[in-house]
Amino acid sequence: MIKCILNDKIIDQDKAYVHVSDLALLRAYGIFDFFRLTGLKPLFFDDHLTRFMSSASTLRLPCPLGYDELKAMILDLITHNNLPDSGIRMVLTGGESPNGFDIGTPTLFVLNEAINPLPQSHFDNGIKLISHEYMRDIPEVKTINYLTGIYKLAEARSVGAVDTLYHWRGKVSELTRSNFFIVDQYNRILTPAHGILKGVNRKHAITVARDHFEVLERDIFMKELGQAKEAFITGTTKKVMPVVQIDEMPIGDGKPGAVTTKLQQLYDQYLESAVGR
Repeated sequence: MIKCILNDKIIDQDKAYVHVSDLALLRAYGIFDFFRLTGLKPLFFDDHLTRFMSSASTLRLPCPLGYDELKAMILDLITHNNLPDSGIRMVLTGGESPNGFDIGTPTLFVLNEAINPLPQSHFDNGIKLISHEYMRDIPEVKTINYLTGIYKLAEARSVGAVDTLYHWRGKVSELTRSNFFIVDQYNRILTPAHGILKGVNRKHAITVARDHFEVLERDIFMKELGQAKEAFITGTTKKVMPVVQIDEMPIGDGKPGAVTTKLQQLYDQYLESAVGR
C-alpha cells in the first residue's frame, strides 16, 4: 500500500482526504512543490523545500511541520514506499474555510508519485509551443492554480504543440510549468528575470551554462523571438529541452541548436553529480 503524509502523520494514501470546504477546492488557494528522485535519492531537495516554505509564507499559510520535521518525514516516506525514480509532491491548502473565503487551518499532504518519462523525441528533435497573453497571479509563488494552462492544453495539442508560452504586454514570461530561454545571434543565453516563477532547474541550468556561455537575465520581448537562433526550456522532468517552433514561427532553422545541445549534455552530467543534494 502506497503511503502519503497527511499533516503530521504517514498514512495509507487511500485514507487521506481534504475537506469539501477547503479553499483548495473552493478557490484554488494553496501552494505546492515537486521534485524527483534518482533511485531513492532526492534531487535538489533543499531548494524545493525552501521554495515550498517561502511560498507558504507569502500566501500566509502556516505549515503544520517545520522545515526539518517535514524534511525528515519525507525521507521516511521515501523509505516506506521504496519507489525509485519517482516524484514527491508537497501540497499545502488554504484549509477548511468557515465562510468559503477566509483562510482556515491549512492541510499539508505529501504524495509519492510515479513519473511517466517524456518522449525522447522531445529532447532529440525539440518541441512546438503556442503563445498566450497571460500573467500568473503572484508569479513568484508556486500555486495550485493551473486553470489557464490546463484550459489551453487542448488548443496546443490540436496543432501539434506540447505547451503554452505566456507573455504579457509584449514581454515573454514562462511556460505553464517550465522556464524559457533563447539564444541570440552572439550565442548569449537570455532568460526573463521578472514576472516568473524562478524554477529550481532554471537556477541550476544557469549555473552550468555560465561556465561555458554568457547568460543574461533580462526582459525578452516577443519581437525578439523571430531573431533568436535557438530556444529551450527547463524543468524538473524536462531538464533542458529544445524549442523549435512557437505558433507558426520556426526558431532558428527549426532544429535544436548547438548551444542547446551542448547545454543538454552538460546538464545531464551535472544532474548525475547532484544526486542527494
